[in-house]
Amino acid sequence: MKRADQLLFKGLLAYSSIVLLLLLGLVYVAQLIAKSSGPGHGTWSMARLMEYAALQLPDVAYDVIPLALLLGTLIWISILSGHSEVIALRMSGWSLWRLEQPLLLVGLIGTLCMFVLGEWVIPVTAPAAEAMWANASQPGVGFHNMGEQGLWLRSNHQLIQIGAVGNDGKSLQGLHMVSLSPGMVQLKTLTSASAAHFVGDQWVLQNVVIASITPDQIRMHHLQSQLWNMALTPSTLSSFAHPTRTMTLPTLWHNYQNLQTGALKMNRFALAFWQRLSYPWVGLIMILLAVPFVTRNPRGGGLAARIMAGLILGLGFHFLTEMSGYISVSGGISPSIATIMPIALFAFIAFFLHRMA
Repeated sequence: MKRADQLLFKGLLAYSSIVLLLLLGLVYVAQLIAKSSGPGHGTWSMARLMEYAALQLPDVAYDVIPLALLLGTLIWISILSGHSEVIALRMSGWSLWRLEQPLLLVGLIGTLCMFVLGEWVIPVTAPAAEAMWANASQPGVGFHNMGEQGLWLRSNHQLIQIGAVGNDGKSLQGLHMVSLSPGMVQLKTLTSASAAHFVGDQWVLQNVVIASITPDQIRMHHLQSQLWNMALTPSTLSSFAHPTRTMTLPTLWHNYQNLQTGALKMNRFALAFWQRLSYPWVGLIMILLAVPFVTRNPRGGGLAARIMAGLILGLGFHFLTEMSGYISVSGGISPSIATIMPIALFAFIAFFLHRMA
């Protein structure tokens, strides 16, 4: 790596890191103030409050890393332009693309950090923060109610409704199962159970009521317990009890394939899957936006104005992403298009600025 490359790389890495730390610090203080009164039950000491706010920082970092890269690029390139280093590099034959190469390496580091946060850190810290707010002694011990409709799953020719998930997915409450004939056209049995527990390597239903349906009659059976042949693992079921942000990519895809609650919730999982794939790359687009934005007119506008413009760009991207996501969840557009559309729009703007530079 040439000396100029090292200068560009180290400078952007330093300024992006500083911006990221400042943003995280602001959010941390804001969380301390907002949550200082506690959840309204149980003991909520200052140490517990600080731990709770710290557990939420990985989730915040995942959101603001692209913004930190954008602002870091604007600041660093503006500083270099103010001292004529960028002009000197351009005069020596460096194209805009050549100037961006060491900067994009920093963007790739940010992308890698976001994938690590999304796949390995947030799935641990976010549920722990939720459990702490719920005053549970350990993450996942308390039951998570799955809403009025419950959680609907399909296993072969069986439809399953689960009312609540707890104990890291090893305990279930309020189960209802509908067994259908091949082709899903004829109702065979209706089964209800007050609870289910994962013991050893198998599920055991508790307080079971089975209604066997034939053309002539309905037979009722009552059992205290019964083995349940269900392929879903506790880890998969536990993931349903938390927001999609806490799920890994394989879990999101598996949930999208298996969840049978209608188009609304299936789109929610699909949207989360596509966003998890695409969002870590947004930082690269932000760098490609920022460099020509400064180099087109290196003497025009102050640093504060450029930072303000960067904030507007970042907020604009967030608004477009949220808006397209809401349209997708409501069934207006497909989740893949809803995810790619804002990124494609900003990539086109970056391409246009490069053509004009």
